[in-house]
Order: sequence, then structure tokens, then C-alpha cells
Amino acid sequence: MTTRGTFAFFIERIEVGAELRVEGWAFHDRHGPCGFDVVIDGGRRPPAIHVQRGIGRRDVALARGTPMAERSGFVVVAALPPGTSAVVLRLTAGDEQEVVPLMLRTGLSLRSWEVGCEHSVPAVEHRFLTERGLRYATALPAPLARARAALGLFAETPPAVPPLTAPVSIVVPVYGGKRFLTPLVHALLETVEPRHRIVFVDDGNPDRSITAFLVGLGVSHDHVTVVAKPRNEGYLKAVIDGVETATRLNPDGHVVLLNTDVEVPAGWLERLVGPIERTPSIASTTPFTNAGTICGFPAMPEDNAPFLDAPVGEIDAAFAALAGVVPVEAPTGVGFCMALNRRALREIGFFDQAAFGRGYGEEVDWCRRAMRHGFTNVIVPNLYVHHRHGGSFPSAEKAALVEASGAVIRQRYPEFDAEVQDFIRADPLRPVRAAAAVRILGTRGAGGRPRTVLLFDHPGTGGAATFRAKEIARLQAQGLAVLLVRPTVQPVLGMPEAALDVELLHRDAASHTAVRFPANGLDDLAALVAALPLAEVVVSSLVGYADTGAVMAFVRGLRQGGGDGRGVLLRLLHHDYFPVCPSLNLIDAEDRFCGVPPLERCRACAPANPHFRWREGSAAGTESAAADSAAVPGVDVAAHRRSWQALFDLADRHVVFSRSALAVLRRAFALRDDRVRIIPHLADHVAVAPLPPAPPGPVARVAVVGGINVAKGARILEAMVRLAEAHRLPVQFELFGNIDRLLDSAHFHDNGSYEPERLPRLLAERGCHAVFLPSIWPETYCYVLDEVVGLGLPVVAFDIGAPAERLRCWSNGVLVAPTTPEAALSALLRVTGAVVRGTPGPQLAQIDG
Repeated sequence: MTTRGTFAFFIERIEVGAELRVEGWAFHDRHGPCGFDVVIDGGRRPPAIHVQRGIGRRDVALARGTPMAERSGFVVVAALPPGTSAVVLRLTAGDEQEVVPLMLRTGLSLRSWEVGCEHSVPAVEHRFLTERGLRYATALPAPLARARAALGLFAETPPAVPPLTAPVSIVVPVYGGKRFLTPLVHALLETVEPRHRIVFVDDGNPDRSITAFLVGLGVSHDHVTVVAKPRNEGYLKAVIDGVETATRLNPDGHVVLLNTDVEVPAGWLERLVGPIERTPSIASTTPFTNAGTICGFPAMPEDNAPFLDAPVGEIDAAFAALAGVVPVEAPTGVGFCMALNRRALREIGFFDQAAFGRGYGEEVDWCRRAMRHGFTNVIVPNLYVHHRHGGSFPSAEKAALVEASGAVIRQRYPEFDAEVQDFIRADPLRPVRAAAAVRILGTRGAGGRPRTVLLFDHPGTGGAATFRAKEIARLQAQGLAVLLVRPTVQPVLGMPEAALDVELLHRDAASHTAVRFPANGLDDLAALVAALPLAEVVVSSLVGYADTGAVMAFVRGLRQGGGDGRGVLLRLLHHDYFPVCPSLNLIDAEDRFCGVPPLERCRACAPANPHFRWREGSAAGTESAAADSAAVPGVDVAAHRRSWQALFDLADRHVVFSRSALAVLRRAFALRDDRVRIIPHLADHVAVAPLPPAPPGPVARVAVVGGINVAKGARILEAMVRLAEAHRLPVQFELFGNIDRLLDSAHFHDNGSYEPERLPRLLAERGCHAVFLPSIWPETYCYVLDEVVGLGLPVVAFDIGAPAERLRCWSNGVLVAPTTPEAALSALLRVTGAVVRGTPGPQLAQIDG
């Protein structure tokens, strides 16, 4: 940590990639959170900069002992022009400023940056491992990260593809794969002009019917040549023999290598070879495919089933409609369907059989040799080819070949693995894949087109996020796609105001797709919605959105149907009370449950309430937001409710999770009975069975489970710990989760975070005799209760909200009133008194409150 005059700050992370990212905390001892700016090379400002300030840092406030540091966290993202040699971070507060030397460049390479601030992190982190990683990251224009721009790449009708100027040779080695052969031949005869040469290499197939078929094919077509090999010598030798034959028949023609287990669409050859004709420095071209590592679709580098199990022509139509997207440089080509430049073949030769034997890795070696001679390898963005993975080698032999070839590649090209990782990390083709997936989902025939659910949710964790995952899985199981919208929590250069992260999630029997459009705006969301057939709009939460009014207006427009009057169904999920009050847990300015009082009291509370969530994009989740929020003066709670009532009136369904939550909502809103459904959560993420009773002992051990903040009872728990200290009570609180403050006491033990399925074991290991849920707000459900109540231990909670509603039905449930630390501690000592030897009864009465 550094303290300079009235500024305190610490730079926790500096990352350099295509841009500079700085994370840390800083505050001024009078003004609180600072302003931030970046200066490069002694006075210039970067061409683009984005600052996220006011991030909650309770840890800093506790360590520094000042509330000024509560929201001292920051992230600064800035463009880093080539040739920059020095970067300075400037802190401002009032009329004061502090200049922090951030980075100095000591050389010309990517990794020559050194930290300039003495009291910062010791070293700069590098997003990319190689110089080429920066080229990958900037291969496509930055605006394509926005959904509206990416969808705008597609023409209404596919652009015309010019014919190739010279004949091409297509080489197809054949060994086994009989079921693929006829479909491939049909496709080639339909899509390849007779002026091009097709060379099939019969690689000593033991099934002589394959040989007979190839012979018949050769005598039937003048542009088809069959190379018959008397015995199998492996894929690599077959390809070499085929290319030698192709070179003899067509000396100047570019060469295409094609596996038998591929499916090619119409116009594939022109789109694959065309870039080489137009740009002679390209050594190889590879199309998108479902199974092709770095050129995979809908995801990479993993293999995928064909998207939606759609035919190759339907998927390719989306890519073929791309207009103006140039081929993207890649660290290598992929040999399942790869065009090779004849000029490169002349300059560097062909595959190295001596090094790669029967096959695997030979195309990587050729592509890397070509790069050392000044060529590039590219992925063609406007072509998609299915790859069925028929396989030419038994799995054991394949594994051995891959291992051996990998060793050769690493020895010859030690930078290759790092460049592949950089390509995956940069993922330059992500916008193309994402937009293509949207186009395919939006244009499939009526019988096979999945409809889409538009789901708005908060960006954090907690019980609502657990429910979200289950709801998405339920919708996907019905064959629906989900367009998930959340406020952006990671700054991105060029992000719009009120930025949103949008993720398209689809799963069917053949594929599982997740494509992201990070840092978009409502106009981008509108473009996505227009491209997809909507089935329903679901609002799970609008906590954390920078402009909830604009989002609600957007939802109302969809429900009412805009100009055509054809609206979609609207479902509202009530996980919290944000519609009632921007203090979504209904905690007032005095850290108590407000009880939804008359609006006059709300107007008095609002200016001083630190728990309001209003026009901000904090990364905190629904259940932890209150501790990280700042008071916002001038909030009109009445207007806030009127906006929500207008949305409520349009909803086809309100889903609440308990009777008590519905009762709270109805203190502020009119809800029609026929549109309300009460559906409790099912804690299907755990299996709960009774625990054996913990052995008695001199100290009652009380488990406190979950994320504990003000709304969840952090101050209550702290007061109970202090009472236990003051009265020397035989009780120890065992925390399983986290808490928003430091509690240093012999009566408190922090066990850290937990996995729900391991909780029973953890409680047993610590010998817990009871469970205490200290929440002081009327929770709408509470997953934690279902995780613990079935264990058989006494469960103590305040008589408020959904937990109390359900605990009344359990014999081990204990409800406490009033909501005070004294009442809770007395109840806990009563229910655990039998396990504490020598605890006198009168001692309990001393703390009754």
C-alpha cells in the first residue's frame, strides 16, 4: 500500500494485451473515491479509455479503519498505441492530484514492460504469450464485438463469389470410411466444375469394394483420377502420392486436401481457394467446421456436434451470407479441408514424411515452414464444412502418433503452442461465430426452429443465481434457446452507457451452445431480438442495471408488440423486493427491516439509506449488494413503484416463492390473483439426510451458514459474539460461508466457503449442535434453510419471511422474536443447554432482552 499526502492507493494488477488494464483501490482522506486518468509518453491521453470506479472494497475500509475506503476499488482500461514507452496513472480528488508512474518500457518486445510504481504489484501480467497474439486480438474491427454490428455483417442474399481463374487439384486419400464415401462423391460431382482435377488415392483398402467403386468413378469421369496403391502406407504417404499426381496433371494449380469424412456445401471450392488467388502471400486456407480445433463452430477449440444437427447447407448459408469479412490469420491450417498455395509448395516443398511417418502434425509443420518464408495461414470466415471424424487410425496408434508429432513440432517451432494459446485467448472470430449462431437460430424452417426466451437477471451470485441456472436448464430441456441479459461487470473499451452482457444459450440432443456479446447496449439487444423468434420474456431481476427505466420500457415494448401489436408473454420472478424499494432487502437507513411503511417515511429514509441499489452496475449479487451500495439522494420511491406497477400490470404471470413474499409485495402493489403462482424452490443441488447428534461438550457450537451481510444479519451476529465475550458464555459460532466484516474472537471461527454437498460433513466435523440463520429481512425463500433443516439439528431464525413460514412446520425449528441479538442468543443457549455440561440456568436470564 502507498500513502502520499492525502491519497492512499494500491495497484493490485496491471495487465497488458491489446489494451492496458489496471485494477486496485485508491481514495482521498477527505473526498473519498478518486477520479482516474491515464497519460502516456509524458502528456498524451490514450485514444480510448474506460474507468469503472466506486467498486465496493470493505476489506480496504476495515484494514484502513475508515469508511472513506468503502468504495475505493477501481478498474481502468485504456488503449495502448504501438510504440508507447511510459504510462502514468493520475489520481484526482477535488483540486488535488497524484501522479503514479505505472509502467516503463525497457525494450521493443511485447514483454519488455516493467512496473514503475515502487509500491505496486512486482510485475506486469501479459495477456498474450507471443507478439502474434496482439495481431490475433486486432484481426477484426473492434465494433464487431457489438451484436448490432456483428449481425450487420450478413447480407440479405449471399454475396456473389467470383469463379476461380485457374483449375484446382483436389486430393482425397481413401482408407476405410466407406459410409462417408458415396455422400462425398455426390457432393464433389455436384459442386466441383469438371475443369478442376479430383485425385482419389486408394490407400491399399482391404475392403476391395471400395477399390471397385473408385475404379468405376475414375473410368466414368475425365476429371477424376484414381491412384491405386498396392498396400497401405499411411495417410501421409497417400497424400504425398496424391499431390505428386495432381502436380503432374495440373502443374500450376493450387491444391486442396480433403478428408473422406467431410460434407461440403455448394460453392465451397471457390470460397476456400479464392483468398489464395486474391492474396498470393496466403499459404493455406481452412473453413469453419464443427470439429476442427481453432476453426470450430459453434465453439472452439473443443469439438462440437453439428449445430442443431442442421444439414451442412443450412449452417453454411449463414456463413456464406457474410459480407466484407476478411480471412483471419491463424497459427496453422487444419488438414481435414485445407487449400495449399502452389507458390508456397514450390518454395518450401510438401509434407515431411521422414519426420511424421504415417501422419499427424504434418500440416502444422508445413504451415509453420510457410510462415518462416513470409506466408500466412488463414481461416476463411464465409465457409462452413461438416467434419464427421471418421478416423483413419485406431485410437492407440493415433495417440502414439500425436505424441510423436507433437515432440517434433515443439522441437522445430517452440513458439507454436504459445501462439495457439494466444489465438484461443484472443478468439478473433468470436463475433462471427456468435452472429452466425443467431442467424441460424433465427432462419431455421418453422418445423426445426427453436424459439427463444429473453431472460433478464442480475450479474451476481446467491440463491437467485442458483435458480437461474436451473431455470435455464429447464427451458433448454424444452428445446428453447435462452438469451440471457445481465449488466456488464467487466469494463470494455468502447462499451456503451448502461452496458449489458448478452449470452445466447442453446442445447439440444446434438449440441450445447453458449455465444456471448459482451458490453452491448439496448440497441444491440433489439437487433438480437429482431433476429430471433421470441417465445417469452422473463424478468428475474433488474438489480444492478444502470437504467432500469430504459430496460422496463424495452420490456413493455416487447410485451405490447410495438407497432404490430403482436406481443410476447411476460413472466416476472420475484426473488427480492427491488420493485418495492431500491433497498432490495427492505433494510432502512438504520439497518433494520422497514416493514414497507407509508411513503412519507420512505421519502425521509431514502436520502440517507446506504443500501439503495440505484442506477449503478456494481458486481455485487442480489444477496450481497446492500453492503456495497452507497446512499443516493433524491430517489423518488413512489415513482419507482409506479414504474414497476405499470410493468406488473402487463405481466402474464407473477412467480413468487413463498406466501410471505407475496404478502410483502401486496403492501406496495396490486397483483391479480389469477396471474400469481407460488412455487417454492427445490434444492435439487443437494441431498439432505439427518446427522447423528453431535457429542456433548463444554461449548455449544452454532453453525452460521451462507453469505452474511447487513441484511443477512452481520451486525446481529457481531453483537451476539460480543455478548458471548462479555458474559463468558459457553458458545462458539462456526461460520460456513463469508461475512462482510472482521470478527476476531475466541467465540467465532471462520471455516471459509463451502460446497453445499459437503456441508453436512463439515458441520459434523466441527461438532455443531445447532444452526442459526441471522437474516433480518423477509427472505423470499432461502436455499440455505433447505440445506440445513433436514439435518435434524435445531435451526434458529427470526420470526420473519419465508424461513419462518417454513420452520413452523419443522419440529426442530425455533423462531425468535423480537429481532435482537439478546433474544437470538438466549434462544440458542436454551436449545443447546443440554449439550453444555455445567451451564447454570440463571446465567441465561442475564442477557434476555
